[in-house]
Amino acid sequence: MQVSKRLVVRKEIPIDTSKDLINSLDVAMADYYCQHGDYEKGLDIFRETLKEIFNENERINIVNKYLNHALAFSQKLTNEKKYIEAVEQYRDMMKYSGFPVTIYKNIGLCMKNLGNADLAIKFLKRFEEISPDKEDVYVYLADITYSDIKDNKKAIEYYEKALEKNPNNFSIHNMLGHLYSTCYQDKFKDKQIYYLTRAFELAPQNRIVVKNLAYVYGKFDEVAKADEFYQKLMYLNPTHSDLHAYGAYLVRHKRFSEGFKFLQHRFQKEDLNNVAFPALLTTKKKKWNMKLDIKDKKILVHFEQGFGDSIMFVRFLDELKKRCKEVSLVVQDSLIPLMQDSKLGVEIYSEKQIPQISYDLWIPMMDLPIVCETQPDSIPKAEGYLKVPKTKINAYKKKYINDNDKLKIGIAYEGTLASKETDRDIPLKFLYPLMKLPDVEVYSFQVDDLTRQMDRVPEDANLIRLGKTFKNWEDTACAMNCMDLMVTTDNGVMNLAGALGIKTFGIFNRIVEWRWFKTQGEDIAWYKSIKPFQTPTSGAWEVPIKEILKEVDKMRCKKIGKKITKK
Repeated sequence: MQVSKRLVVRKEIPIDTSKDLINSLDVAMADYYCQHGDYEKGLDIFRETLKEIFNENERINIVNKYLNHALAFSQKLTNEKKYIEAVEQYRDMMKYSGFPVTIYKNIGLCMKNLGNADLAIKFLKRFEEISPDKEDVYVYLADITYSDIKDNKKAIEYYEKALEKNPNNFSIHNMLGHLYSTCYQDKFKDKQIYYLTRAFELAPQNRIVVKNLAYVYGKFDEVAKADEFYQKLMYLNPTHSDLHAYGAYLVRHKRFSEGFKFLQHRFQKEDLNNVAFPALLTTKKKKWNMKLDIKDKKILVHFEQGFGDSIMFVRFLDELKKRCKEVSLVVQDSLIPLMQDSKLGVEIYSEKQIPQISYDLWIPMMDLPIVCETQPDSIPKAEGYLKVPKTKINAYKKKYINDNDKLKIGIAYEGTLASKETDRDIPLKFLYPLMKLPDVEVYSFQVDDLTRQMDRVPEDANLIRLGKTFKNWEDTACAMNCMDLMVTTDNGVMNLAGALGIKTFGIFNRIVEWRWFKTQGEDIAWYKSIKPFQTPTSGAWEVPIKEILKEVDKMRCKKIGKKITKK
């Protein structure tokens, strides 16, 4: 047999057990995927490969590549607002030594956007501790502390630290001026004006800066300066909120004619948030404007929001009736019995009854000073204009008021959320001395104890909780007519006391709400029966309370004297 071919023996290729080439290939593939936008696949390969790498120098090199790509991917996710996915990537990066400290800052900002302000601050503070460059972290900390944590005083600390490295940043100066103003009211006046003036120097065309500076000057009654900056604001495309603020400033400084006109911007304010006006006030159909003659018109006057506003502005109905054919009044349901008792000379309706009303034009209640051309020295019915029948007062008194000779004082110490935002409420503890006076009974007119302060009244303080007996404002009015004196902050109860002509001591903080242009003397202009007691500086409630106690003691002694004389 003939053999046609030689037998060929092949050698086997040895297996590379070091895996160096495989690892190198994996790193190259991971790098490629990441560079071409497939981060998830590339980063997964990086992480798997790093489990096999034990050579320190080689591992450092691969970790650096992985971290660079992971940072880029995390930033991409953040830009796409995929914050939790970005946090997942940052968390994985933190497993490797040498990760950049900016990760702490980035996680903090992601957590802020996820609504976890506490954790955001923890990570930002960690970044503050270890970062050699803290230039921007203080701004982030300040922003979160201000907007999320609501700790304005701490935010001021961070903004002032940020200012050290950003001395020409107008935004930081503006925030500091604004925060000192809102946080400290009338205190630190020099700082408020300094920071806002510096912000204006750096950004003279910034609308918000100009508005803040105008407001602060107006708050401190520096009228010439306030006028100057409000006029500048008029050339900077002012918003409805800006124009409303200008109106409040004008009324506060007794310029009613222009002030109430600018206050008409209240319905279009950009910062109304969850404020909801009644349905009619959101339409322009049949709405009165200043150009329309109302002489032969049937006018519907509509309430706006607060009970205090309704009580305050119904005083204008008699003036309005002289200028038009007929007036109908729409008020909140709980005010209707009181308005009917007061015999205002108009038909009174609830909001749901509007379709039954025949009218030509409607006017929001707080526009009545415009219609009636009211000035500070011509406010109508300041002596009082609401009333309830004696029979109802006596019935209420017999049922709820103690039958004794003690001096009876009604109190109201807090209003709605709006009063809290403007620092009008007084902590109840400041009224404890009033409750401890001999021969005095103190009745609380608080319907809602929002902060549950009445539960903490000490045992030796005399407080009778009358508010729970009120079904509507007519009951409140009956109760007031059983008091010798009302002591109250700026709220609906105070307005009712003034409208009834009840002797009242009104407690005002140093910075007051826009309508109170007179807080010194024997009355507050809008109500002759209310004597103002004002803090010398914001929050110094003990000062007016001390004066009130003196006045109450005089009343107490006078009442005791009459009792002795009768005997």
